[in-house]
Amino acid sequence: MMDWDLFWKGLGVIFPMLVAFYTFVATRRKDLDKKLEAGHERMDRHEARISRLEQAVQNMPGKDDMHALQLELVRQTGSMEKMAAVMEGNAMITARLEAIVSRHEQHLLDGGKK
Repeated sequence: MMDWDLFWKGLGVIFPMLVAFYTFVATRRKDLDKKLEAGHERMDRHEARISRLEQAVQNMPGKDDMHALQLELVRQTGSMEKMAAVMEGNAMITARLEAIVSRHEQHLLDGGKK
């Protein structure tokens, strides 16, 4: 025959242990679900950031574009040097014209007295 007193004592020890184990498993599952949801949200944010970066990089000038820009800058530098030479020549012509005009002015002011 079975000793019911021992059975209830054993059940009194085993049952709380089973409840504690179930609570531990259920709590861990909820924590894991929360962590997984947070991980999904973080991955979605990262995916959006990566997409924006890829789009920005795609719209940036490439090696060939930069080379074409460099060549155009060299051409512009040559044009600027030509303009500087022309302006220097114009400045010399203007200086000579100013000297001539000054002599004429002086001659007219003196009234041709020489």
